[in-house]
Amino acid sequence: MLPATIWQAPENKELRARRKNPKTLLAGDQLIIPDPRLREESVAAGTRQRFRRKAVPEKFRVVLRDEHGEPRGHLPYTLVIDGEPHDGVTDGNGVVEIGIPPDARDGELRLGDDREEIHRFQLGLLDPIETVSGAQQRLANLAYDLGRCDGNLDPATAEAIRSFQADQGLEATGKYDEATQARLEDVYGS
Repeated sequence: MLPATIWQAPENKELRARRKNPKTLLAGDQLIIPDPRLREESVAAGTRQRFRRKAVPEKFRVVLRDEHGEPRGHLPYTLVIDGEPHDGVTDGNGVVEIGIPPDARDGELRLGDDREEIHRFQLGLLDPIETVSGAQQRLANLAYDLGRCDGNLDPATAEAIRSFQADQGLEATGKYDEATQARLEDVYGS
């Protein structure tokens, strides 16, 4: 069953109203998986048939920039996802984009000709963007200093939000308002 079919099931209407993105649920959210629908196909007897299961691809995408905000274009890299290495070169805009399994959990990005610059990360562990904890996780991943990611809008989190707002040309209020959430989603992704 495709994820969109599950997400759009009438039984999940309340959850869809609370969460914008089915890929980032919060602990305790209940997602109802409806019974599978059987599909019948008519085929001629005695002939060979090929059926393909629709895949659910995911993409890993990151933009690499130097300390001045310039793209790190044409940089050799090795991206290791759950132990599987993928070699490549960033495009002219410093982008690494590659298809990954939907259940991938661990990654490592090794940069440069010698692959000595190493960045380790985990996949699939973000809370929904509309939650304070989701904002904290994304801001921490974008290198904003906020201490703990505990879901509390404490002074350190407000200061990180204020810094992000100022960097993005928004009014620096320190409040996690709709404009800030939308801009964080644009910058970070869902």
